[in-house]
Amino acid sequence: MQQQNIYYKACLISYCGDNYNGWQRQKNAVGVQNIIENTLSKLYENKILIAGSGRTDTGVHALGQVFNFAAEKYFDNNTLMRALNSLLPKDIAVLEIADVTKEFHSGKSIKSKTYEYKIINTPIHNPFMINRALWIRNYIDRKYLENTLSYFCGTYDFQSFCVKKTKKENTIRTVNYVKLISDDENISILINASGFLHNMVRIITGTALKIVKDNLKPETVLNIMEQKDRRMAGPTAPACALYQKEAIYNNDNIPGLKGIPAKYLL
Repeated sequence: MQQQNIYYKACLISYCGDNYNGWQRQKNAVGVQNIIENTLSKLYENKILIAGSGRTDTGVHALGQVFNFAAEKYFDNNTLMRALNSLLPKDIAVLEIADVTKEFHSGKSIKSKTYEYKIINTPIHNPFMINRALWIRNYIDRKYLENTLSYFCGTYDFQSFCVKKTKKENTIRTVNYVKLISDDENISILINASGFLHNMVRIITGTALKIVKDNLKPETVLNIMEQKDRRMAGPTAPACALYQKEAIYNNDNIPGLKGIPAKYLL
């Protein structure tokens, strides 16, 4: 019996999370993964399962989510991308597709991920950014916020900065960098780490904003770390302003599929 060829693909996508219960495949709700798998299965006329570079919660968006899959039929990448973008809902877009080896896994092969949290800091809300950014009316001292966020960099036990149900996991994580990008109205908090706990970015953001609002010392972050108690940290910032910005696979910090090492590319 002739052995069937298997072809492996990696895809870079973006999506708006408004209409989905997060990324992950679910039985009783609709995740982005469900939609993509169903669409691919129709195209390939066979059941296709995908693996993502990370999970996003309900309402969270993605600028650079990566997923991979295997199939017994081959489509060239341009044809496949056009087909997917014509069939997928308009709040999901395929940006790039690459042929990869069997060894590549969008989650297990990853070096780090970057999340972006967007804030609109104006006296009057921006109606075009509803469910796209967190609106804060009162002026935020950028230097104060940046200094506070700097205390999250490094390897720490982030037990105070995750939901209780993740505490059975190893809660030690390494945050590679936290960057603050801002202008007169917009603030973006970029957090890069090798891995994240559930709600970690949103709790870090909510805590940093509370420290600034309450005029506490930036090093309060370290005291909260030491407590290892979620109740000591600040509120969980809303999901609608969080974006998975990029997945990074090589040492040059190139995001997306262009960052996949050559050993994984066909």
